[in-house]
Amino acid sequence: MSGSRVLPLTRAEIDLSPLDLDLTLGCGQTFRWRRRADGSWSGPLGKDIITLKGSGRKLLVDGKGDGSHLAAAVRTYLRAGDDVGAIQRALGKDPVLSPGIHGLRGLRIVKMDEWECLVSYVLATYANIPRIARMIDALSRRYGTPIDGDTYSFPAPKAVRRATVAELRRCGLGYRAKYVRAVGQAVNEDRIRELRRRRYPELREELKSLPGVGDKVADCVCLFGFGRLEAFPIDVWMERALARLYGQTGSYAKLRTFAASRFGRHAGYAQEYMYHNERTRARGGACAFSEQAQD
Repeated sequence: MSGSRVLPLTRAEIDLSPLDLDLTLGCGQTFRWRRRADGSWSGPLGKDIITLKGSGRKLLVDGKGDGSHLAAAVRTYLRAGDDVGAIQRALGKDPVLSPGIHGLRGLRIVKMDEWECLVSYVLATYANIPRIARMIDALSRRYGTPIDGDTYSFPAPKAVRRATVAELRRCGLGYRAKYVRAVGQAVNEDRIRELRRRRYPELREELKSLPGVGDKVADCVCLFGFGRLEAFPIDVWMERALARLYGQTGSYAKLRTFAASRFGRHAGYAQEYMYHNERTRARGGACAFSEQAQD
């Protein structure tokens, strides 16, 4: 395709354990990865399209271009620096979480590009995962750049800034189009760099000042985009989990305060474990955690 780069195929190997690609890339944190028939996962990462496949304690990374660059990008994306074992030992002291954590030990939190994460979660309001993926794909096709074959990069802020609301609506964004354009007007690369320096409470409030960003979207972007592991996004799944497992109900602020007190700096991992468990339970699976609410 015109504009695509022609680069040699490259394979890199990464030591990264524990890691379960199905849990990590299929649990709803991120929306552009696709599972292939052989169990590998393929998707765009920045301006590259890569394929990931587990092989024992190794992660095989196939892509184009420089293998060391691809490996570094994947290590960043999968937060290779997180000591997942230590995090799980800390969270395992919670008698509710303890029974189910072992089965989720390969679930890692991802580190998305901040801008892509922000727009993705603005699009995620009142939409299921397949629809979110379709909207992101349509937006990327129209305003991104071709990477390889039929895959496009996520559009840069300036590309979204130049679009009209009507044009964005033609990507199937519906009412979200006006928020995506407004965010594109408010955020550029310099603003992202400034936000990276903010501590979680200040970052969260600044994100909430953006159009289309409320409590849940702000916490998702803090966690999956800016890497603030103390963030604890709360949606309807998490409301159900907190009520059933801990007897906690009430406002977003009340539930968030409870999570901060209960899980501390690892709240984001606790959230992912609970979120996965609640969705599995809704599909008829067994609850991995204690059903006994704890005081």
